[in-house]
Amino acid sequence: MTSRRRFLAASGSTFAGAAMISAKDNGRPLLSFGLMADCQYADIDTVGTRFYRQSPGKLREAVAALNKQDLSFSFHLGDFIDRDFKSFADLKLITATLKSTLYHALGNHDFDVPDDLKSQVPAQLGLKKSYYSFRQAGFRFLVLDTTEVSTYRYPANDPKTKAAQIELQNLSTTKLPFAQSWNSRAGDQQVAWLKSQLKSATRDKETVLVFGHHPILPKEGHCTWNQQELHQLLKEFKCCKAYLNGHNHAGGYTQVDGVHYLTLDGMLNTEDQNAYAYAHLFPLHLEIKGFGRQESHLLKFR
Repeated sequence: MTSRRRFLAASGSTFAGAAMISAKDNGRPLLSFGLMADCQYADIDTVGTRFYRQSPGKLREAVAALNKQDLSFSFHLGDFIDRDFKSFADLKLITATLKSTLYHALGNHDFDVPDDLKSQVPAQLGLKKSYYSFRQAGFRFLVLDTTEVSTYRYPANDPKTKAAQIELQNLSTTKLPFAQSWNSRAGDQQVAWLKSQLKSATRDKETVLVFGHHPILPKEGHCTWNQQELHQLLKEFKCCKAYLNGHNHAGGYTQVDGVHYLTLDGMLNTEDQNAYAYAHLFPLHLEIKGFGRQESHLLKFR
């Protein structure tokens, strides 16, 4: 398997504790982790460039490759399935063999299940809370739920669905490209939680990496509805270095106001090429080694 490499740089970080400096001096990463997005499996025929039935094989290949690395944990950044609640069980048989702890972000297609099963989706992905944080090696990892306010997350007769439909209708009048039903946003309480986490990380001199399903930047047709609000918040706190996500299967990258925004390539697309990565985390940069369609990146912290 071949991999394409693109190395991108930004300014250096000012956050480095004593333990982190030691790791920097000897050239070893503080930790490493796996990255996957948009496996999006369904037992249906191929549609365009979406090869649904190939997804389990690609996931199995990615798990085998990640198991060869010394990883502290791994992420799948949304759209684990495309539809059909039973698809979760099929994929979990594969990820059960992953040696590192797997953290999920919720995606829009994860909720493309019957109304009476929507509330059970987070538990299928091992989530007690739909957004959460954990800390390791002087870093704080924040996983957002960008499906929280949406037209698809809750049953059709739920008041939250009606409220989201009205919000989307109002947003559509702005002609913004991401005013789409497949997009959604983090709720106000979650945004307040994110701000409190960034404040706490600043106080504790931790560096922050944020993860989710929907892109924040660049501004395009897959972004979360409140992308401007989230960008303003992330750039405000210098402890925050990057936001990594899925959803746009073509992938993408930009660096704005010192924050790296990286969209992972979707595993679903292409018949004979996979897309996944593992990352080595250093005090002042993140090295991402991509496989298949997923490009490699070097993200230097401001």
